[in-house]
Formats: sequence, C-alpha cells, structure tokens
Amino acid sequence: MAAEPALVVRDVEGPAAMAACIGLYAEVMGLRPSDGGLNPRLLTALQSNGGIVVAAYEGDGDRTRPVGFAYSFLAREGGGELFQFSQLAVVARHLQGQGVGRLLKHAQRERTLAMGLTRIRWSYDPLKTRNAHFNLDVLGGRVRVLKPSMYGGEGFGDDAGEPTDRFLLDWDLTQPAMVQPGLPERAWRPGECLAHGDDLLIAVPARWDLHRTVIGAAAAAALRTSLRETFIEALTTHVGVSCLRVTDDLAVYRFVPRGTDQEGAS
Repeated sequence: MAAEPALVVRDVEGPAAMAACIGLYAEVMGLRPSDGGLNPRLLTALQSNGGIVVAAYEGDGDRTRPVGFAYSFLAREGGGELFQFSQLAVVARHLQGQGVGRLLKHAQRERTLAMGLTRIRWSYDPLKTRNAHFNLDVLGGRVRVLKPSMYGGEGFGDDAGEPTDRFLLDWDLTQPAMVQPGLPERAWRPGECLAHGDDLLIAVPARWDLHRTVIGAAAAAALRTSLRETFIEALTTHVGVSCLRVTDDLAVYRFVPRGTDQEGAS
C-alpha cells in the first residue's frame, strides 16, 4: 500500500523539529529513561558535517508532525570509499507497512547520490523478518556480514533482554532490486538450513517476538545462538539477497554464492 499523498519528506531543520523527531523515535522504540537517546545538538552536528537527517510529515500548517524519521552519517571502512551509514529509521506505529519507510530510504538515496556517493549501509536484527524483506527484496540490499553483539550484551526499549546480533546490509544505489526465484514447497522448521542448488535457504520464525514467548526464554536463546552460527557459516561463501514469508509463522532467507548476487531479472 502506498503512503498517503499528504505525506511530505524533507530535511529536518532546527532544534524544535529535531526534538519532535527524537520524541517519535523514543515512542516507536519503547525507550525507557535508562536507555539513553539522541539530542538535537548531535543531529545538528551530523547534518552540518555530511550527515543526512530527514523526516516524513503528516498534516497541514501548525498541525504538521513527523511520522517517520531517519538519519545517517558519513563513514569509511578502512581506507575504502565513503558511504552513508544509516543509524536508524523509524515509522509511527499507525503508519507502519504503508510505504513511509520506502519514502525515507529514497530520500536518503537522493541525498547520498547528490553527494557523489553510491552506497548506504545499515544494520538490522536478522530475526526481524519484515525489516529483512524490505531491506533485501524491496530495496535490493545485500548482507555480507553478521556482527555478533554489535551494540553490546543486550538491546534496549522493546528489545530489552535480546542479544544485539546484527546483519550489516549494503545498498548499492546504482543497482536495481532483483526478483528472486520462488521457494520450494516443504515443511520448514525454524533454524533449518537447506542447500537448494548453489543457494542456501535458512528458515527463521516470522514473528520472533511471539515465537520467543511461546517457546520460552531458554529455547529462544538456544535458537538465536544456533541461527547466529548458521548465518556466520553461510556468509563465508554466500550473500544474503532475500527473505520471504512462507507461512504466518515462518520466513526463509535466501543466500546466493558470492559473485552471483546481482544476477537475476529486475
């Protein structure tokens, strides 16, 4: 479903507008006082020095309010090319799944290309499969690295108590998203890794927050650890290119051999 026409994406200007975006971030992420957060000075400094701070706004005149927010900063890996690292993108709960995230990402894309750069990188939790599908299948990003405990021992806000394992995803702004082949019909099990031709297919719970509650904390921790090891092993030879839901409760990642990740039909 496309975003409502009244939505406008623009650069965030001024401390009050920055503060409103930070408030949206805290609300969406369920931040507690002890979790820390952003501040307008940091965002202003980033924006003034090569970073990008954008928001999607809903409403008219004095009633305009941010319903989506994203920021990124200039980064370089080793001595390589400059790129934008997108640290966060959030969408108001009542508009999630309605195209706001795509508007924000394409605003970041336009501004990054205007700087003469062609890559945006960000991280995400491998078990958040809606994010995975958007990142890989909709935008055409590629996963080549998993960072165990990237942000320390556990997450914050709604992710309190969860490990901070993260996929690093690279979005090549010069390449279109590719349509991936369909998945074989079979009875999938969470944690299963299947060789399918040259590809690797890895099944994960589609709704991790619900699944971890059903199976209990100990079993959830064991499954996360097993999947971490499976992903790391897969990424030694393959690249993550897709994540498709096969049932209400299960999704499947597709990893293709390195060097073939841009093949396929657009």
